[in-house]
Amino acid sequence: MLAVRPGRVVAVQRLIDELWSDEPPERALASLQAYVSRLRRALEPGRGSRDRSAVLVSRAPGYVLALDPARVDASRFAAAVERFRPGDDPALLTAALSLWRGDPLPELGDSPVAHAERSRLQELRFTAIERRSDALLAMGRPAEVVYGSEAALAESPYRERVWAQLMLALYRSGRQADALAAYARARTALVDDLGIEPGPELQRLESDILRHCESLAGAASPETSDMPEIRAPLRPVMQDATKPDAERGALVGRDEELAAIDRVLDGRGGRLLLVSGGPGIGKSALLREVADRAAARGFAVGVGGGVDGRQPPVFLPWAQALRGVAGTADEAAVVAAFAPYGNLPAVLDPALAEVLPLPAPERLADAELARSRLYQGIVDGLRRLSATTPVLLVLDDAHHLDNPSTTLLTLCSRSLAGSGITLAIGYRPGELDAEAPVADAVTALAASAHAVHLRLPGLSTEDIAALGARYTERALPDETVRVLADRTGGNPFFVGELLQVLAAEHALDADAARKLVPARVQEVLRRRLGRLPEQLRAVLAVAAVLGREFEVPVLHEMTQIDELDLYDTLDIAVAAGVLVAADDPARLRFSHDLLRQTAYLEQGPLRRARLHARAARAVRDGGGSATAVAAHLRLALPVVAALDVAPVLADAGGEAYERTAHAEAAALLREAVAVLLTAAASQERDVLELDLRVRLAFTMQATDGYLAEPVAEQYALMEPVLRRVRPVPRIVPALWGYASFHTVAGHPDKVEAMAPPDGAGEPWARIVADVHAGYWALGRGDVPGARRLLRRALDALPDTDLPLFPVIGWDPIAGILGPAAATESLAGDRAAAEAHLAEARRRRGELFNEMYVVHYTALVAADRLDAPEVEAA
Repeated sequence: MLAVRPGRVVAVQRLIDELWSDEPPERALASLQAYVSRLRRALEPGRGSRDRSAVLVSRAPGYVLALDPARVDASRFAAAVERFRPGDDPALLTAALSLWRGDPLPELGDSPVAHAERSRLQELRFTAIERRSDALLAMGRPAEVVYGSEAALAESPYRERVWAQLMLALYRSGRQADALAAYARARTALVDDLGIEPGPELQRLESDILRHCESLAGAASPETSDMPEIRAPLRPVMQDATKPDAERGALVGRDEELAAIDRVLDGRGGRLLLVSGGPGIGKSALLREVADRAAARGFAVGVGGGVDGRQPPVFLPWAQALRGVAGTADEAAVVAAFAPYGNLPAVLDPALAEVLPLPAPERLADAELARSRLYQGIVDGLRRLSATTPVLLVLDDAHHLDNPSTTLLTLCSRSLAGSGITLAIGYRPGELDAEAPVADAVTALAASAHAVHLRLPGLSTEDIAALGARYTERALPDETVRVLADRTGGNPFFVGELLQVLAAEHALDADAARKLVPARVQEVLRRRLGRLPEQLRAVLAVAAVLGREFEVPVLHEMTQIDELDLYDTLDIAVAAGVLVAADDPARLRFSHDLLRQTAYLEQGPLRRARLHARAARAVRDGGGSATAVAAHLRLALPVVAALDVAPVLADAGGEAYERTAHAEAAALLREAVAVLLTAAASQERDVLELDLRVRLAFTMQATDGYLAEPVAEQYALMEPVLRRVRPVPRIVPALWGYASFHTVAGHPDKVEAMAPPDGAGEPWARIVADVHAGYWALGRGDVPGARRLLRRALDALPDTDLPLFPVIGWDPIAGILGPAAATESLAGDRAAAEAHLAEARRRRGELFNEMYVVHYTALVAADRLDAPEVEAA
């Protein structure tokens, strides 16, 4: 402690505190004096007992070590660093750093003095390293900087100035690829460990290296002064991303696959083409070629694709494909093909209702029959169309297919024999969920006698060389080709991305190819995106939230950029190959989803959530479906309140139910309940929970049975909520569903227990209880009791309509009038019965409501022994 401050007094109390911390001995001062005495004898062994010490001197209020600071290594080191100025010989700092032999002051342990002094000396040491590196760079000696910087960063990986010096030294050594790789390492350390981006200076240096700024040039380096002059920069050839591959030239390395495709298409139907491989292997490009070649042969072509997500949009791939078929086939032929079934394609894609002049299909009350009719009608309509026009259906990313789309694919594949339909399916085997129906479906498709399975391999070295010539307009060195093949496995996407980076960085040698390939392709994509203009990067970040393919008007609504400026910005992205044109001129898509994912993940989670909230508003305001809005809102939590998200998920479930995708509807409703229960307890949450659970119960009753166990579970969960919530009109569907379930289950006491005494509180719980007590009495032949209860319920009805029940579209007042008509008829009051039926017929409602009224009309007619009216009903 005395040597840390040579020539300066250290107080006695400070020495005691440092030596014994918070527990000094009883005679701490005497012990300290004994230590000082022994230390003096060690420092001045020839000093007499009566001589004053000239080295360890007593001076109030403590002691001072009277030494020349130059005799203390730490002091000599600090002085050398402080004296050094720009232009001085870096050997001065090299000598100072040689004094460093390990962590200083190990004898003092973790005492406050030791900790403070170690921190000071360590900071001085890194300052010395940085100043020495600056001096070496100024003298044109970058190789020495590389070594010293790497060693320093091994100890302190977050010092951005050292990273900058390393990058500059590598660049001046002719190792631009390594310089950029060093930036990637720095960014990874900062982002992964600290959650922060590199500072502006480091980001600017990376940009300057990419642009070969003249300001980066330094003094001539002894290592590079004899190097030949660098050739003119290479420029990547930007292919026209708005045209299909066939227009840019044949696909590289796919001659055998293209020959197989030609053989399949020449058969003009009845065949199944499977294209499989990992991400980036070229499935989508090959399927686009299939579609182009089929179109050239006169096929009607429809293309759709699965969507990644927890709840992928139901039937979306088939809706896309049917839209394509309707747009490429003769309209009269399409209309004739689907005429026996009505406009079933519009059930999957409502936009086709305005395209195809067909009547709406017949509405069926039985859910299973309706779904069966939909599937069979779509398949049969396509077969009928293919009798006059060969049809190609392309379904890409089939590993993401929703369950109803998978069922339709299976049925269509079984109907290929003797038809003019060709199915082309692309999927990633590694992403098939073994638990999902699509996995079994793909296995069955591959085993089909009609199937031709193209398992795409990686590109050969010859193919990579050909691809390299396209990107760089010159032949790649053989060693570079071999390195690319080895590092990428021939994956066309990885190869293409690396070639673009190599060409942009003017380095095609094998070393550059070997060192530039990052551990994750995402890092390559980050660098590619980072070279784009700032406004374009910001626009792409927003577009990434909208999905792989997006509508430009929705993007405009989200960004609020001037429309012309936005289109100019997007044109740059298309020219750069980041975006490509979609079939719809108002839509664009990312050239591949890894680009979108990279742009998406570059943003923090809260920013992504806010952008999803904004996207949900834009999609909703643009007339988008609840399914599309829900896809964004579920990702906007917690920026958007759970009370706002849950109803939209419920509406999305309603859309799935309308398409007969009942399992997806139930899954969306369960998700809505889970989201809602994250909100704080309140009356509003209780009301919404009842609404969601009764929707779920109605949905499961349509598929699993009225008294099925999952249905019972929902009503059991509703019971405590019903007991505590005020019975406002919004909970009538839940009250009614609960009462109907328990009445049919034989538990009328549960229904009565939910109702207040006569005249107490809101009337709805009492009305629902009376109606169901009337059902119960009527079922047991107690006509007077049933008549009294139903009349009391009708008399208690407020003078207002109730909203139709969700899912089933049923009017509860008609639900009272029907059985009331039956009881009046049985009691002999036929006029009252007819009046009730007339009012019930007047009520609005959907198919279930009409069926319900017809049922009671037939009962009343039967009571009158009116056989013709029963038959008419």
